[in-house]
Amino acid sequence: MKIDLLLLIAVLLPPRALTELGEFIEERTVETPYGVVGPLALRKLGETCGVWIQPYSGLPTRTDPRATVHAAHQLGVTKVINWDTGVAVNPELQRGETVIAVDYIDWTRQQPLSFGYAADASEADMAAGFSPLLTLEMHNVLPGARGAIYLATDGPRRETPAEARMFRTWGVDVIGHNLAPEVALATELGLDYGGLVTISDRSADQSVQPVEGAVRAGLEQTIHALPKLIKALALHTE
Repeated sequence: MKIDLLLLIAVLLPPRALTELGEFIEERTVETPYGVVGPLALRKLGETCGVWIQPYSGLPTRTDPRATVHAAHQLGVTKVINWDTGVAVNPELQRGETVIAVDYIDWTRQQPLSFGYAADASEADMAAGFSPLLTLEMHNVLPGARGAIYLATDGPRRETPAEARMFRTWGVDVIGHNLAPEVALATELGLDYGGLVTISDRSADQSVQPVEGAVRAGLEQTIHALPKLIKALALHTE
C-alpha cells in the first residue's frame, strides 16, 4: 500500500464523511523535536494506496506548525495537502466555493517561520510556494475551482473593513489561518505542499445575504473529490 500523503483537515466535517477517504487502519501519534502530533488516522483507499489524516486548527494555540510538518517528514510522506476554510476578500468568490491556493502572503505574527535550515540552502531552494504538481492534480479533480491568493493571519480575530479593503489592493482573494507558515516549513523540508480553501464567509466590508446550506454543499463536493485526488497522487510514487 502506497502512503505518500498527509491530509490536514481544518474544516468541520461529520465523522461519517471521512469514510469516503477509505477504511480506517490505525491511529498514531508522532513525537517530534517540536512537540507531539496527533492522533493521526491512517485510511486505506482500495488495495493500492492510503492517506494519513490529521484534524487541524488555525487558532494561535494550535500545534506548533513545525511539529506538524516535521511529523509528515517522519512518517515518510513527501506530499501534504491542507484543506482550510476562509473568508473571501475577492467579491467574485461565493460562500461554499472551494478554491486552490496558488500563492500566499504570510501575515502571521505568532508562528515560527523556519526550522533554521535556511543557512544551508540556496536562496532559490528556499523560495517557498505551493507545489505545481499538487496544484495541477487538485485542478484535475476540481476542474471548476479557481486559483487564489491566500493571506494567512493568526486568528481568531476577524479582519476589519479597512483591513479587508487593504488586502484587496494587495491582490488577496481569501483570508485563512492554516496554510502558512506551514507552506514555507514544508518547502524547507523538501515536501510538496498544496492548499484547498472552502469559502465560509465574506470579508467584513461586504454585506451579502448568505445562502443557506452553501458551505455544507461545498464541503461535500470537495470531500467527494478527494478519493480521486489521493489515487492520482499515489501514481506519482510508483
